[in-house]
Amino acid sequence: KRQAMEEVEKKVDAEKIEKYDRQLRLWGAHGQQALEEANICLINAGASGTEILKNLVLPGIGGFTIVDGNKVADSDMGNNFFVTPDKLGESRAKVTTELLLEMNEWVKGEANDTDSVKLINDNIDYFKQFTIVVATDLADGPLLKLSKFLFANAIPLFVTCAYGFLGYIRWALPELTVVESKPEEVKEDLRLGNPFEALKKMAL
Repeated sequence: KRQAMEEVEKKVDAEKIEKYDRQLRLWGAHGQQALEEANICLINAGASGTEILKNLVLPGIGGFTIVDGNKVADSDMGNNFFVTPDKLGESRAKVTTELLLEMNEWVKGEANDTDSVKLINDNIDYFKQFTIVVATDLADGPLLKLSKFLFANAIPLFVTCAYGFLGYIRWALPELTVVESKPEEVKEDLRLGNPFEALKKMAL
């Protein structure tokens, strides 16, 4: 049984390497591991939010949760690729979660159809479980409250809002320093710090 499990794990690893080949060349195994350990929260599954989440699901984040108390409406049909007309009136969190999960079998996703403002006001500790929180179309009051809470807990907050061709993106997080150099050309050092005796005699 254990041997069978190991064989399955090797097969999955091989499939992941093949699928993620291009991005592994970009950020390496360490970057991919960090991505696969990430647990993302998206607040409000509008057009901007679902596109951001799509670009995280495809390269293989560990998991995500969509918090959205809205229902799929006619206004979603014209700008959100992750809802369909037959889902009108259903939970937007659940509908978008289902379609996003189809894009990557290794990513886990959950839908929370609680109103985001109510969740922030009544149970803000809920957001402690996430690696990053992405907030879209959130009013200033609850957004500021959430930002202060996440900043105090060293959880990055990514805020975005779009109005047609205009929009903004903001990060709120404590100071973060990442140094992971990847030199384009590695020059090997061929000097011998402690040459063997035969080499010394030949050189002299």
